[in-house]
Amino acid sequence: MEQREQIAAMVQEHLAGSSLFPVAVEVKGSAQRPKVVVLLDGDSGVKIDDCAKVSRWLGERLEELNLFGNAYTLEVSSPGVDFPLTQPRQYPQHIGRTLNVTLTEGETVTGRLESVNHDGIVVLETRKEKGKKATTQPRDLLFSQINQAQVQVSFK
Repeated sequence: MEQREQIAAMVQEHLAGSSLFPVAVEVKGSAQRPKVVVLLDGDSGVKIDDCAKVSRWLGERLEELNLFGNAYTLEVSSPGVDFPLTQPRQYPQHIGRTLNVTLTEGETVTGRLESVNHDGIVVLETRKEKGKKATTQPRDLLFSQINQAQVQVSFK
């Protein structure tokens, strides 16, 4: 098992049963000075204290296992607004916000996230056809159809 997979499994197991979950684990940088990046999300968001606790725990585990054998950098944080939604568990906290969803066949759907169910999401999509009044209709999207979903930041 490669280092990234091993770290991801440890973090997943550590957070099992909690409201937090990992959305990305990367090991980058050079072999002499690797950088471990863990991004956490939560059912109710992520607090800086949550990241600090996971960072301390993971740092201790990495030292115990001597996974890198030399110095490394560890960064545990929450995904920023520019990070796409990658797991179904991330969607409920964004109900009411506008999403830009790229489907697996390449189509892009933009609309307000109305609801989330076991299989997918419902987006309220506004369509404007030339010479006609804009219409708003719900659109069901299965998670299996979604290639990427990005929360759109509103400054209104």
